[in-house]
Amino acid sequence: MMAVAGGAIAGWKRIAPAVLVLMLSAAPGTGLGALSDRELQKSIVPVQVQPGSAPTRFGSGFVVQSDRFSGYVVTSSALVNEAESIVVTVPTSGAQLIAQILRQDPQSDYALLKVNGLELPVLKFARGEPASGEVVWAATRQGPDQEFSLNKGLLRSGVKLTRDEAGWYQHTAGASGGVLLNECGEVLGLNLTASTGDGRSLDQATLKTLLQSQNVKITDAAVGCVSEVAEAREKAELASAEAQRAKDQAEQAQVVASKLEQQLKDSKRSSADLVRQTRGARDRADAAMQAAELAEAKAEGTRRELEVITAKLLTENQSLLKAIEADRQRAEKRFRGLLLRQQEAAASRENLLIGVGVVLVIVLAGVIIMLVPNWLMSGKRQSYHRNAKSGLTQVHREELSEYVLDGLDDDGIRYLLRISGDQLVNSDGVVIGRNPKDSPYIINHADVSRKHARMKVMKNRVFIEDLGSTNGTSVNGQTIDDKGLVSVSSGDQIIIGSVVMKLRVMNG
Repeated sequence: MMAVAGGAIAGWKRIAPAVLVLMLSAAPGTGLGALSDRELQKSIVPVQVQPGSAPTRFGSGFVVQSDRFSGYVVTSSALVNEAESIVVTVPTSGAQLIAQILRQDPQSDYALLKVNGLELPVLKFARGEPASGEVVWAATRQGPDQEFSLNKGLLRSGVKLTRDEAGWYQHTAGASGGVLLNECGEVLGLNLTASTGDGRSLDQATLKTLLQSQNVKITDAAVGCVSEVAEAREKAELASAEAQRAKDQAEQAQVVASKLEQQLKDSKRSSADLVRQTRGARDRADAAMQAAELAEAKAEGTRRELEVITAKLLTENQSLLKAIEADRQRAEKRFRGLLLRQQEAAASRENLLIGVGVVLVIVLAGVIIMLVPNWLMSGKRQSYHRNAKSGLTQVHREELSEYVLDGLDDDGIRYLLRISGDQLVNSDGVVIGRNPKDSPYIINHADVSRKHARMKVMKNRVFIEDLGSTNGTSVNGQTIDDKGLVSVSSGDQIIIGSVVMKLRVMNG
């Protein structure tokens, strides 16, 4: 009986090393591979920017706060630079919403947009800092088709830098712009817009500081992200604990058997009851031994599976690093070639401009020599033209003027309306409001009515009147809701709803 119990202990001593190297991923983890792309795409929104007469730019942003009144989207500063209009498309419905820039920081390539009526899931921020070598993902929407893209990479060693109090990561996900995520789809940072090289990202600590300075409500993940390897390691530790409990049970059975044997020797009695107890203890010890052998076999199997999966992951990561390095070298070569061609083209254009300038100077000198005698003889014609010009009516001068309304709302968002004089001399004047269908001059603010106020020019004077708006109109602090047409001048303060604006008259 003592030999049987001793064999159980020896078996558990053989199991212990195997349990300590249990497989790190016995089942699928909670990484980004297990996250539904459909859910993630709802929070990655297309951003369309019109920078004046330049071609339309397309990029992406991600939702950090959303409700039925307003929403906030983080995007790239380079994307919205010098934008005259910004439109955010709702992925779930295709609706297009007008966006306003709340803050823009070119140094960190960070921009915060406010979007009224945005109702989409927000991206949660990761808990804690990522470690070097962790798997990361870069999510973007690119091009006019607004195609969703998800790129996998690794966080490089020594990746966190400090410059002007901003933190940065470097990674191999390789996407230009967009958001950097961990394996659980949680925000790690904002990718810098770049044309070549490894990916670079503003870290989550700096990004949170920028958002909190604008009073944006940030949603943090409830728990830390558990990778597939960490989850498998936890399962291995549980299996080890289970094996230890089985070992303890076997040792307890051995102690009971030893005590019964000793009692049998001491009493020198062949009690049938004591024999049955001894046999029961032996049976339990045998069963514990069989359970220990089964646990040992399972531990060996999981160890072998771990070795196969670890080798596969190592091979995949090495291949990924080689491919990324090759892509970086090719991109750098293309960039140097492009830079050389641009320098050659610039030199060619400079020579051409110099030649054209010389020709223009020669032609202008010839024209002056030819026209000097005619100018000496054209006194009467010049007098006639001066008289004709002085006969322009005041209405014509008003048509050459431009009227500018420039101001801010409570959130610091700027609104700029430029109205030509020839539109104000019409009998109906110009309507200012929130709805593009009712007014060509839009102030997209909740306190502004669809048709809020009207401006017009009569008898060489500028007038404004309230059109029965909900929140009213005032001039220099005086409400004009029931006063009809009220005369205004350049420099007057005009409040439309809660948007405070100043009138400037720009003569043509």
